[in-house]
Amino acid sequence: MAAPRPLLLLTRPQASSEAFWAALPRQIRDHVDFLINPLMSIHFTGPLPEMRGVAGLIFTSANALDAYAALGGIALDIPAIAVGTGTGKALRAFGFKADIAGGTADQVVEHVLRHGYSGPLLHLRGENAIGDIAKRLTDAGVETSEAVLYTQELETFAQDTREALSQDRSILAPVFSPRTARQLGRESLGFDNIRFAAISQAVADALPADAAHRTKVSRRPDRDGMIELVQEMVTDAVCLERRL
Repeated sequence: MAAPRPLLLLTRPQASSEAFWAALPRQIRDHVDFLINPLMSIHFTGPLPEMRGVAGLIFTSANALDAYAALGGIALDIPAIAVGTGTGKALRAFGFKADIAGGTADQVVEHVLRHGYSGPLLHLRGENAIGDIAKRLTDAGVETSEAVLYTQELETFAQDTREALSQDRSILAPVFSPRTARQLGRESLGFDNIRFAAISQAVADALPADAAHRTKVSRRPDRDGMIELVQEMVTDAVCLERRL
C-alpha cells in the first residue's frame, strides 16, 4: 500500500492561499495534497483616502491592494513601494510602477530612506500591522501618513480540517505573519505531525515554543523565499514517506 501523500495546509485568506498554491512548481504540486483553511479573513472597510498631493504609496500586503481596488482606487502615476515580490507583482499587474523592498517592515523603511524618497508618502494597510512604518519614516524626515483600508478577523479550524490533520501523514504549514502564527499555534495544539515553514524569524518566534524543532525559516522574507522553503520541505517529506 502506498504511503499517504504529504498535506500542505494553507491558512492565509482564500485568494492568497490559492495564489501561493498556483505559484508552487508543478512537480511539487503533483506530489502533495493541499487544504485551505484561512485563519484570518479580510474585511474591506475604507474609506479610500484623498490622494491629491501624495508622492508615493506603500503597500505592505497584497490585501491592501485588494482593498484599494475594491474601494475604487485606480493605478496612479506615482511610485508604489511593495514590501516584497508577491505584493510587487500584484501592484505591477494592477498598473502601478512597483518598487520592491526586501520583504519586511524594517526593510521598507530602509529602502525608502536609502533610495531618497521625499514625501508625502501614504501607507495603505490593515487594522493590524507591524513596524510602525509611517511614524518611523516621518521621524526620519520623510513625511508619511497611513490609512487603514481593511480589518483582519481571526478564524478557527473547520471540523474537516481537524479530521484531515488527525491522519497519519506529513503535514506542512507555511506561515506568513506573527498574528497568524499565534492563531495557528492555538488551533494546532495536539497535532504534533505539523511542520512549519516561517517567512521570518519573527514569525517563527510567534509559534509555540515546543514547535521550534519542527520549524524552518525562509532564507528570504518574501514569497519566492517561501516557495523555495516549501519546495525543500515537500521534497524531504516525500523522501521520508517513501522510506517508511
